[in-house]
Amino acid sequence: MQRRNFGRNQVLKPSAFYTPADEQEILQILDRHRGQRIRAVGRLHSWSDAVLSDDVLLDLRRLNAVQLHSEGDQLVAEVGAGCQIKRLLKELNRHDATLQSLGLITEQTIAGAISTGTHGSGRHSMSHYVEGVRLARYDASTGKVVIDELSAGEPLQAARCSLGSLGIILSVRIRCREQYNVKEHFTETRRLSHVLDAEASFPLQQFYLIPWRWSYFIQHRREDDQPRSRLARLYRIYWLGVMDYALHLQILLMERVLRSRRSIRFSFRHIVPAFLIRNWKVTDRSSSMLVMKHEAFRHIEIELFVPRDQLADALDFAQETIEVAGGRQSTLSADNQQRIEGIGMQEDLARLHDQYFHHYPICVRRVLPDDTLISMASGSGQDWYALSFISYAKPARRAGFHLFASFMARSMSRLFHARPHWGKICPLEADELTALYPRFDAFRTICNTLDPQGVFQNDWTTALLEADIP
Repeated sequence: MQRRNFGRNQVLKPSAFYTPADEQEILQILDRHRGQRIRAVGRLHSWSDAVLSDDVLLDLRRLNAVQLHSEGDQLVAEVGAGCQIKRLLKELNRHDATLQSLGLITEQTIAGAISTGTHGSGRHSMSHYVEGVRLARYDASTGKVVIDELSAGEPLQAARCSLGSLGIILSVRIRCREQYNVKEHFTETRRLSHVLDAEASFPLQQFYLIPWRWSYFIQHRREDDQPRSRLARLYRIYWLGVMDYALHLQILLMERVLRSRRSIRFSFRHIVPAFLIRNWKVTDRSSSMLVMKHEAFRHIEIELFVPRDQLADALDFAQETIEVAGGRQSTLSADNQQRIEGIGMQEDLARLHDQYFHHYPICVRRVLPDDTLISMASGSGQDWYALSFISYAKPARRAGFHLFASFMARSMSRLFHARPHWGKICPLEADELTALYPRFDAFRTICNTLDPQGVFQNDWTTALLEADIP
């Protein structure tokens, strides 16, 4: 059986595939396939090698139960590993509750979302709010299949973002909160300082660097005690019809049909801004306001996390690199050229020249530091900013994007301590990736303790766990 991921850049060819109905069936499958490699997948909305499996593969979609209860003054949900975020939100909303943190899309399963550090803007990643992870694995001393619940210390920190490397996640206990409203509106500015100054008033905001126009569209957001706006339904229709579909259809037309760089530049300078209604202030439920239909059209993506003190330099570098990749400039500014020479990547930059024309806004989201071992926002007192670079090119025409993504990951990791998102294009070698995480050795220790035979690994995660750490 062959399966492909959402982005059509990964192919899974498991020798055995199961969709178990309950925990007992999972234990039976593990008992039956003792000694083989076993991996679980969610909805395959990942572009990285973390999803790959060529042995036993479990699809946990039938483990989707949701139970909400109170623990003191906290709301906690017990969620089956295969429950999609959109189903979880629906069930929580029945009790006037929601998640503490939400990503742009809701297609992923809860296990897949926490295993790769899914995040929104202005809060910690979803992983940070996990209170316990129930998983199936083999006992190291007896070899028997056992169920563990990791609920404290470094084992919990590892399980909060595990890349599927500790065992088969059965369920997740995650902190929730009462449903709340969010007010948002858009503005535009040319200065990053204006964007960052607005965080104090709009802590949930995210923003977009618009290519070829090189201005910032800011999606100002904050919690709001006011009731849902009278025009909230109209605003949702506007977002769905204009932003989620019309804007993306225009980008698809330019990239896949016209294939004209001139039309792309003209569109971002003059047409795309017309889609945006500025200063329309609307209040709606958080679970409606914080998400998009970003999965409506097939794409591929690399997302790089940089600490706050590196953000301004990283965005300047990204803008100049896009200009070089698109053939608009032949080299970088003096400061960035010196940076590239300092890390010995002059030839890499020369190879990138005129090979890729960027055609999508660069989304930037702030993520608060996580209490995890290896989520992208772990291990620092600073806030992190996730920079998303997305391509809507057809799979057969992605060579330029892959060249661009590789250059960006390798250069920005060395220059700005940038960490690639575990669930998206992740071009760095294993030793380069592990060097970005001060507590990766602790993560490796937990993995080797719970899964000493590497049963729940694939080739990519095995390379990570065997990599040398400086």
